[in-house]
Amino acid sequence: MRAVNLLPEDPTQRKSIRKEDPAVVVGSALGVIVLIALGTGFMNVHAKVNAEQAKLTAARSELAQLSLVKRHAATVLKPVHVKAIVPVPAVTSEQQPRLDALSSAMSTRIAWDRILREFSLVLPSDVSLTSLTMTAPAVVATTPGVAAAPVAGAQGFTIAGTAFSHDGVARLLSRLMLIPDLDNVTLSNSAAAANGVNGSVQFSISAQVKGAPAPVAPAPAAVAPAPATTTGATS
Repeated sequence: MRAVNLLPEDPTQRKSIRKEDPAVVVGSALGVIVLIALGTGFMNVHAKVNAEQAKLTAARSELAQLSLVKRHAATVLKPVHVKAIVPVPAVTSEQQPRLDALSSAMSTRIAWDRILREFSLVLPSDVSLTSLTMTAPAVVATTPGVAAAPVAGAQGFTIAGTAFSHDGVARLLSRLMLIPDLDNVTLSNSAAAANGVNGSVQFSISAQVKGAPAPVAPAPAAVAPAPATTTGATS
């Protein structure tokens, strides 16, 4: 027969590590290793942050010192007079004819593309055009030494079309006056359509284009002075 010990175990007897569950032992060891790694990583990151903060403080101090030095140098600097290599009067006298020719050409230049773009933006939807004429004023030559004079009465911008009502014509007229490149916008005629269509108005509008030579009024004709007559006293 096998002997069985029925006495309770001694509670003061310590358990050896060999009798512990291997999973508990491994888990405890891993937990300790993780805590050590976290502590080491935190210390390294903290040290890097302190080093970067020290660099930032030093950079700010250096920037403040440079700002003070630059401000002081700006107050101390004196204006430097640079002597021109070519005298200004000589350059001006040489380029003045070219400048005058360029200014004369630019003063009479007409930007038709810009005028058409501005006109397309202000054209009402209830207005239809039947014709659009853009004419540059003709310039005739005069005597030498005198500026060329344009033909009087030339209109640079003329349109004709139809609208649903006179209100549409008035709206188009007011919008054309807002175009910067047009001047003297005038309503030539506005009347109901002759074909008997209800709600149709035919109109024509003319305007002058800015930048084109303005018509020059003809000079008054010279009048010869009347010969003076004298009357003698008769005795």
